Amino acid sequence: MRTRTGKGAALGMSAVGVAMLLSGCGGGGESEEERTDKALKAILKEYRPRFEQRRAALAAAASHVPKENPGKDSCDRVLDPQPEFHYFDHKSLVLDSYNSPGQGGNVDIALASEAGAPERIADNPGWRLGRFAVAPGWLIRGMWITGPQGPLGTHHFEVTSQYGYEPYKGVEKDPAKRLRKILDVGLNKSYALLFRVTTYRDPEASEYEAAVVKADVFLADLEKGDIPCRLTASGHPLFVEGRWYSTTPYEDMQSSFQQDISGKLRALTRS
Repeated sequence: MRTRTGKGAALGMSAVGVAMLLSGCGGGGESEEERTDKALKAILKEYRPRFEQRRAALAAAASHVPKENPGKDSCDRVLDPQPEFHYFDHKSLVLDSYNSPGQGGNVDIALASEAGAPERIADNPGWRLGRFAVAPGWLIRGMWITGPQGPLGTHHFEVTSQYGYEPYKGVEKDPAKRLRKILDVGLNKSYALLFRVTTYRDPEASEYEAAVVKADVFLADLEKGDIPCRLTASGHPLFVEGRWYSTTPYEDMQSSFQQDISGKLRALTRS
């Protein structure tokens, strides 16, 4: 019998809550958590214009995604820098790219239909979402927390463990420096993959072997404001017919879909 894990926990504690994880109070009538909260908000305010520029570029690119199928995988020009897309994993990827933002790749990913309003993008999409999606990377997460629904606005999207507490305790103990480095990782993304699902057969609602996701994928250059590359990609659950079935087919589809994109994009931009 196949088993499932639930959808990842939603964004939780506020910047104040993160700061409260740090003990002690300082002098001057201001507690340590108050000073930390002020420092985190100052950093978000500093970075906000750069993330707003990326937000506008992402929305503009999404509005120009063509309605027709990409046809043959292709790029219109040689890209500089070369796009490097990595599957997003907030528990390990940023540890690898923490002090060298380029090591985490320079491409984020989003559904084309949601790119105009990044706050609509699912944080930790799973099979209970009822549709196919993948988790966004640090560029879009930076848009969330520097945007109007972040700590400088409504606090709907908050500075949580995924932005600078766990799993980074051994990497950078100062929460302000930690947040700054994570935002730098986001700003290293010069491109965004905008995908449009054309076929989705959920393994829960169809024969396991027939489960598949297919999508048209468009690479947006967020610096130049165009869509230089287009391709198609697919993802499948893992199974060996008649012998073995994965217990995480939705996650398999997410992973194989993004691996398909990564391989095709690399082949297109390095030939």
